[in-house]
Amino acid sequence: MPTATTIDTEDRESARLARKARRRASRRQGILDAAREVIVEEGLGFTMDKVADAADVSKPALYYYFRSKEEVIGALAVEVLRIEVETLGRAIVDAEDGLEALAAVVRAKVELYQDDPDAFRILYLWAPMLGVADSVRMSEMIPLQEVVTHALEAKLARAQARREIDRGADPHRLATVAWSSAHGLLSLVLSAGDPAASPYSLDELCDEACRVLVRAAAP
Repeated sequence: MPTATTIDTEDRESARLARKARRRASRRQGILDAAREVIVEEGLGFTMDKVADAADVSKPALYYYFRSKEEVIGALAVEVLRIEVETLGRAIVDAEDGLEALAAVVRAKVELYQDDPDAFRILYLWAPMLGVADSVRMSEMIPLQEVVTHALEAKLARAQARREIDRGADPHRLATVAWSSAHGLLSLVLSAGDPAASPYSLDELCDEACRVLVRAAAP
């Protein structure tokens, strides 16, 4: 039977390990925050030396957390994707019905990256160009992306059962089109050399995409 002294020692060791884990997590996040600033300023030509300088850590310390540029941008991409999934997930939950959820996903994604275009570039432009490890894509990014599609698909299927959307519609296809529509609009505008040269604003294109989706899914 454990004694009071043994339990106290184990508690102190657990607390020590917890503090150590928090310090590591804080340092890792600090490196990622600094890396984002460097990447936004330098683009894909950024170096690990500049990341270390910006994060105020030694190169050995940097390489303890991230072994390459690819790992750095992969971690940033996952971080951005988690925020996207949380944002779109809330939009789906808050929508009153399936039709509203379709439009809500498009609007939520457009508004998210309209406010933070660098996050979109990190996740959808720079990370693919630099290359993200297959292990990260398969174990983290793809499952995260599927969360939104599955949540929207489930809400559409329930709405379809209540005859609130076209009975011949495919909920999975509609969910995929909603996500892809927002992504396509953002890619078009944020990848353009001069977004102001477009005859339509991102908001106008978003509104039209929502109207088309809702008309297509309406009973």
